[in-house]
Amino acid sequence: MRNSRQIDHSGFSACAFSLDAQLAAEGWEWRFVADAKRAQEAIAMYEELEQEVRVEAIALAEIKEECQGCWLVLSHLKAIYTRKKAKPVETAS
Repeated sequence: MRNSRQIDHSGFSACAFSLDAQLAAEGWEWRFVADAKRAQEAIAMYEELEQEVRVEAIALAEIKEECQGCWLVLSHLKAIYTRKKAKPVETAS
């Protein structure tokens, strides 16, 4: 299930693309979109901050016809999601 959300990006003119509602239900928070190099930098930074990081392709098929100008740019970008790392469950000895 996808949740359509209007996202205003610097450099994009309010492109609308869907975010995965299942990811939100699992505690993932959408952060931003990035190219491959910036995605790797973001992964390293968020992991340093003890966050789990997930990188997903953007659902390009859902981009409206009037937004096709953004399709080419968005096809090279990935959505970055993070969530707090789960604390290990301690077992009684």
